[in-house]
This record gives sequence, C-alpha cells and structure tokens, in this order.
Amino acid sequence: MNAFSRLIIMGSLLCTAPLVQACDVGHHGDYGDYMFKEMDKNGDGAISKKEFDAYHNAQFKRFDLNHDGKITQEELDSAHDKMADKCDVHADKGRYEDFDERFDESDINHDGALSKDEAEIGMPMLFAHFDEIDANKDGKITKEEVAAGMKKIHEKMHEQYDEEMKKPDEK
Repeated sequence: MNAFSRLIIMGSLLCTAPLVQACDVGHHGDYGDYMFKEMDKNGDGAISKKEFDAYHNAQFKRFDLNHDGKITQEELDSAHDKMADKCDVHADKGRYEDFDERFDESDINHDGALSKDEAEIGMPMLFAHFDEIDANKDGKITKEEVAAGMKKIHEKMHEQYDEEMKKPDEK
C-alpha cells in the first residue's frame, strides 16, 4: 500500500471516528451499505480496485478544499465539522440531527449527564465506550466528557497514523 492510499484511508478514519462515538449503531450499518453502493459503480456486489481507487480519489478531492493536491489538518477538521453537522440518526422513527438534542433526549432524569443505563438505551455507541469516556469515574458522562473522549480518540488515531506513515511501503 503506498503512502497516498494510507493518507486517504487514515484521513477518512480521522474524520469518522468522532461520529462513531456519537451516532446510533444502526446508522453505521446504513452508512456502510450506502458507502458500499457508492463504490460498487457497476452494481456487481463487489468493489474492484479501480472502483475503490476512484471512490477514494473523489474523497481526496472533497477534503482538499483549496485544490492544491494536499490535505492539511485544517481541511480535515473542516471536513469533520461538516460530517458531524450531517450526523443525523434514526431511532424510534424519530430523527435526531443534532448530538446535543440526542444527548438531551437520552438524559431521562434531566440531570445533564447520562448514566450507563441512559447511554445503553439512548446512545449505544457512547455506552460501548462509557468507562473510557467517564473521566471522573462518577458513573455518569457529560457532554464535556464526551468531547474530551473524542479528542483522545482523535489523538490516538493521529499517533496510529504517524506510526503507519513511518512504515515502509508494502509492495
């Protein structure tokens, strides 16, 4: 895998990691189906290397906002912000287009934080990482703890990306 391909893949992962934390698990299956169909241009149920490369080249162009052939951290952040704004989750036939709204809906006792039970019912992806996000270990997670937890995940992904980029290209 060459460095360009790694950059595309890692950039995509960096942009989507926080959304994984905030969105309902059902949303990702739908998105995965959508993404697969977007790549499978000929509809044969498989993604060829040509289809894969074409899709990721288009994604690179989408992230390269100033069209200089490079993606900066600012461009990735901007793309991430746009993706986060579009994180609309379907649950109970309702539509949540905003993380704060979804969080508040899940906060059954309206104390400004989610207990493990509230997270399990209303935000399963947060529940899956509850102990990791609950920084003060009080058995509740606040919006601030979620934001800090996503920042840590971003930092970890940046470290993984840096390590990956240090590896020699595989032929």
